[in-house]
Amino acid sequence: MSDMSDMSDKTKIVCIYVGVAVICVLILVTTYFIQGRQVQPELEPYYARESQFEPQLKLEKDLVLTNQDGEQIRVSQLKGKVWAFAQFYASCPMCAQRNSQGLKTLYETFKADPDFRLVCITINPETDGVAEMKSYAEGLGADTSNWWFLTGDPKALKDYMIEEMKYQAIVKREDPEEAAAQGEYEHDMAIAVYDRNLSMIKRHDLFNARKKGDAYFKGEENKLHFTVKTLLEKK
Repeated sequence: MSDMSDMSDKTKIVCIYVGVAVICVLILVTTYFIQGRQVQPELEPYYARESQFEPQLKLEKDLVLTNQDGEQIRVSQLKGKVWAFAQFYASCPMCAQRNSQGLKTLYETFKADPDFRLVCITINPETDGVAEMKSYAEGLGADTSNWWFLTGDPKALKDYMIEEMKYQAIVKREDPEEAAAQGEYEHDMAIAVYDRNLSMIKRHDLFNARKKGDAYFKGEENKLHFTVKTLLEKK
C-alpha cells in the first residue's frame, strides 16, 4: 500500500512539472506570435546620425574656368547653390568608373533641383580642352546648366584646387605599367560637397569605398546623398 502511495505522489509531481512546462511553452509561443504581429518602427539609417554639418573650409578666392560649351564660368557663380565637386581627367580609367557610377547616380538623383550643381575640373588641362570636356559631358548625358566639366589655365586651376580647395598634389606616375592600369596621374578621388556659402562640408570617397564591397559602397553613397539632401533643405 505504501509503495502504491509513493508511486501516486511521484506521478502527481511529474504531472505538475509537465503541466508547468507546457504552460511556459504556451506563454513563450503566444508572446512570440504577438510580437511578430506588431508593426516594428522603421529603423533610422545609420548615416542619418551625422546631423551636424560644420564647414571644413570656405572658398574665399574666385577662379575663372571654361565649361564644355566654351563659356566662361566663375566659382563665385556657385554661391547660393549646393554643389558637389570632383577632380578628373578625360583619359583616367578610375575617373571613368567613379563618374559613370557614383557621380552619375548623384546627378540623376538631384538634377531636377534648381539649387543643385555638379562640378568636375580636369587636372590635365594641357590635354583636356573644351572639345574633350564636351565629348566627356555628352557621354554622361550632362546638362551644361547643372553639370559642369571645366578646364582652364593649367597653373591657375591646379593652384586653386591645391591651395584653396585643399586637395592633394597631383603626381605623375612614372611606372609605365601602373600608369597604363590606373592612369597617367595620381590624384584625389573624393567627392567634396559645398553648401550655399561656398563652404566645403564633407568629402565622400566612393571610389575607394567600392574596394571594400558593395554593402560598404552603398553605405558611403547613402552618406553622400544624405549630405546633399540635408544641405538642399537648408534655405
